[in-house]
Amino acid sequence: MQLYRLAIGAKFLARGQWFTKEAISMATDGKTGHMFHAATEIEPDGEPMLLPPDEAAKRKPSDTPWTERLPRSPER
Repeated sequence: MQLYRLAIGAKFLARGQWFTKEAISMATDGKTGHMFHAATEIEPDGEPMLLPPDEAAKRKPSDTPWTERLPRSPER
């Protein structure tokens, strides 16, 4: 499951550590805050608290790599 689908307040496992989602791309492990990419693969704790489908669709990361969205460099 990808992080963007979880609602704020949901608990999940990533990198072998438990986190609580606190914002769109931020979570805490109880000690410090951590930034996550929306497409980070996570494992929810039990039954996941999901965003409504229409809200999750708005937050879904683009399938196009960010490098393909960069403008071309100017000609010299």
